[in-house]
Amino acid sequence: MKLRNQLTCFRVLAAISTLSVLAACSKTHSESSAAEVLTERELPNIVIILTDDMGYGDIGAYGATRIRTPHIDAIAESGMRFTDGYASANVCSPSRAGLMTGRYAIRSGLAWKVVTAADTHGIPSAEETIGEVAQRAGFETAMVGKWHLGNRPEYSPLKHGFEYFYGVPHSNDMPNFALYDGVDIVEQPVNQTTLTRRYTEKAVAFIEETVGRSPFLLFVSHTFPHIPLNASPEFHGRSDAGLYGDTVEELDWSTGEIMRALREAGIDHNTLIIFTSDNGPFFEGSTAGLKGGKGNSWEGGYRVPFIVSWPDVIDPGRVSSAITMNIDLLPTIADVLNVLPSADVLDGKSLLPLLHGGEESPHDYLYYFNNERLVGVRSSEWKYVTHAYYTGSLGAFQKFDQLPEFASPYDLLFKVTPANDEAYSVADRNPGILQEHKLILERARAEFAPLRTRELEQTYP
Repeated sequence: MKLRNQLTCFRVLAAISTLSVLAACSKTHSESSAAEVLTERELPNIVIILTDDMGYGDIGAYGATRIRTPHIDAIAESGMRFTDGYASANVCSPSRAGLMTGRYAIRSGLAWKVVTAADTHGIPSAEETIGEVAQRAGFETAMVGKWHLGNRPEYSPLKHGFEYFYGVPHSNDMPNFALYDGVDIVEQPVNQTTLTRRYTEKAVAFIEETVGRSPFLLFVSHTFPHIPLNASPEFHGRSDAGLYGDTVEELDWSTGEIMRALREAGIDHNTLIIFTSDNGPFFEGSTAGLKGGKGNSWEGGYRVPFIVSWPDVIDPGRVSSAITMNIDLLPTIADVLNVLPSADVLDGKSLLPLLHGGEESPHDYLYYFNNERLVGVRSSEWKYVTHAYYTGSLGAFQKFDQLPEFASPYDLLFKVTPANDEAYSVADRNPGILQEHKLILERARAEFAPLRTRELEQTYP
């Protein structure tokens, strides 16, 4: 397995003393932070597992009954399951940009739709990634699976904080789909039925080769259950949820193999594991009763499984309703590793206080983006949404007063409870809360408007 291009200066220093790297390249957080100055022995390994287009209700921990996911469920039982965890966009590339940088994708120019196979743009070099944060703490880093943040060499994971890359540059429904080992194409066309298995083998090999040498960050970014669906022969036909369910059960097997490797290496208790999805489901998949799905403005497009385990720190079996988003990963990792992020503005917040037993979300508000347009805002108890799709056009509820027989805009305000699936607005019952959320959204729109790369798309009306 080709694991390194070359050691960075931080890796060289890390081999001598991780503490010296922290002194030279990082800054401790304020006294209000839950982070402590960690020694080399105490630094946790980090494993992030990201699925593609998996629904909120597709795993047992979130209510699935037709798909069996015992290994993912075990991670939730050993740590924290967030009931209100969100992707930062409703489609792949902008959501992944948010996860990777801790910033809404509009800040990196990646909020418009997704990066296609023919596109020449990608994640800017000025953006610091979770891989680069980990490298500054002396970690070895690996990216296995789907990238989807740029296809040209300058946008490769190898140029953005990952010393090892085995995977694919974009979605499996796009032309020129190829499997890479580093900078080399190793298969084209790709046998997609074996992708999950091969990703898993590379992830396990990285763990086995790296343990004992230095702490590591491993990002496993699966291709499935994005369409076209593919499962290996061992899993084809096994679930009660069709081929979609077969792919999810194989992803669960993959998670189990990674967990087994951590246990056998004796590092499972001091490994921070994060499991989530890049957005909600598309044509198939379960939202567990949430409205909508991938690519729209309803909860089913953004709310995703969000599980965090770290046995040395997190009490088992915890369930949190604190609002969180994948933009929180980078600041959380930076907090854990005692590294100060380089970005002038972070939209994410550290979840470390929550992991240590806190209950309050670090966010007052989270925002829903559809391309470069802000279409909603979420607070701890409320969601206000202003746009939705209808037969291919974007319906602007705020402008319904321009239509015949509408005396005012069509305001949609929902009280967020487990039983409320955005079926009925209560805007007329809560005028003060409605006005508060309108003001917050307009302020955010004013902040992000200068960052748009194009004119906003036409709406109805």
